[in-house]
Amino acid sequence: MRECPKCRTKEYTNRSMVMMINDCGHPLCRNCVESLFARNSGPCPQCGKILWKKGFWEQIFDNPIIEKENSIRRRLRKIYNLKRENFATAREYNDYLERIETMVMNLAHEIDVEETEAEISRFKSENSELVERNKKKASFHEHLDEDQIWIREMLEEERLTKQRTLERMRTEASSQKPAVGTSARAIINELKDSDLPAEVILDRQRKKLIEAELAEKEETARLKKRKFEAQKQTASFVSLGVAGAPFVYHAPELPLNGPPLPEMETLSQKGYLQHIRTVSLGRLAGGFTAETGCMRALFESRIDLFDF
Repeated sequence: MRECPKCRTKEYTNRSMVMMINDCGHPLCRNCVESLFARNSGPCPQCGKILWKKGFWEQIFDNPIIEKENSIRRRLRKIYNLKRENFATAREYNDYLERIETMVMNLAHEIDVEETEAEISRFKSENSELVERNKKKASFHEHLDEDQIWIREMLEEERLTKQRTLERMRTEASSQKPAVGTSARAIINELKDSDLPAEVILDRQRKKLIEAELAEKEETARLKKRKFEAQKQTASFVSLGVAGAPFVYHAPELPLNGPPLPEMETLSQKGYLQHIRTVSLGRLAGGFTAETGCMRALFESRIDLFDF
C-alpha cells in the first residue's frame, strides 16, 4: 500500500490520493508537491536535492526504483542513440549496449554517480554530430526501428509501382481508344456528295460503329488482363492463398486397445490351449470349457490397454 513519506497519508484512508515522483526517485503525494513546491522549486524532503515542480510525474509502479530507472533510460536514450551501423563490429555494439545498462544501474542505485555523469558528458561532447544526426533521423521516422522502416519503404515502393502501372494503362487506353460513334456532319456530307442510296450509307456507318464498339470491348478486356497480371507480379505483404484441394480431416485410427483378441473358436487352432489345464467332467458339464479360461486369461493380460 502506498504511503506519502511526508504527510503519512495512505491509500487506505484517502482513496483519491495520487503519488508523484521526480528524478531523485522519492515519491510524494500530490498535496505535498503543491505545498512544498509552491514556488516551482525546492529541496526533496528525503535527499535534499533541488527539484522542479514541473519535473514531477504520476507514479505508475509501486517500486520507486523502477520509476527512477525509467526516467534515467528516457534521459540516456536522447544521448546514447547510436545504431548498429555506427559500429564496425557486432561486438563493439554489444559492448556499447552493455555499458548503457551499467550506467542505468549505477545512476538508479547511486553507485559512482559523479564518474558516470562525467562519462555521459564526455560521450555527448565526443559524439555530438553523430548523436544529433541520429536524433534527426529518429524524429523523421517517428522512432521506428529498422524493420518498421524497411516495411514502410517497401509499402511505399509497392504503392508507387501500382500508381505508375495504372497511369501507364490509362495513357495507353486514352491513346489507343477508337473513336466511338460517327459524326453526324460526316454522314450528312456523305449523303450530299454520294450517289449511293441513303440506306446503303447508313448501313455502312452502322457497321463501322459496331466494329468500333467490338474493338473497344476487346481493348478493355486486354487492359483488364494486363492489369490483373501486373497485380499478380507486384510484391505484396498480404498472405498468399494456397491452391489445391481443400483440407479434409480424417480421424487417426490408433490401436489404443492393442492388437485384437482371437476368436474363441480359433484358440485351439492357434495353439492357445497347449498350456491350459484340461477341464474336468464336472466343470465341463456345467458349461465351463478350456476356451473360457483361456479367453479370461488373455483378457486379464491386457486389461490395462483397454480404453473404456
